[in-house]
Amino acid sequence: MYLIEIIKSRNLIDINIYTLIQMGAKVNILINRGEIYRLITSTFLHGGIMHILFNMSALNIIGKEVEYIYGSKKYILIYILSALSGSLFSYLFNPNSVSVGASGAIFGLLGAMLVFGLKEKNKIGKQYVKNILETLAINVIIGITISNIDNYAHLGGLIMGQYQH
Repeated sequence: MYLIEIIKSRNLIDINIYTLIQMGAKVNILINRGEIYRLITSTFLHGGIMHILFNMSALNIIGKEVEYIYGSKKYILIYILSALSGSLFSYLFNPNSVSVGASGAIFGLLGAMLVFGLKEKNKIGKQYVKNILETLAINVIIGITISNIDNYAHLGGLIMGQYQH
């Protein structure tokens, strides 16, 4: 998808907002007009090279763990439901934003692993849970201090990921 964004936007580094909207970004007014598919399509779009690199790096790390622990089918289910939940939270609590990205789904994967770590802390140790909580805390700080980060999408994904057991 990012390759198509680059071609349409004619920019490798930053994808323009018009391209993102055209390709299915979360835009409440368009969703209200019946374009509900945007709640999912937005999660496969990214606003720039750094955005996709950070998301794919995180997905590479946490995704492998979730798939190993829960299996491929459950991993896909957690990912999709967390992505949708992130978009719904963004829709409800961040209505004026144009939102894209996989981070709601990634936060859902972190939520699933947090629950796993809490349930299995006697076997795997408390450090695992501490690492997940530190990762979440760092991302909250980043989300608060950098503009254009949809913290509601992160929260929605995180909550959904915790309920996928």
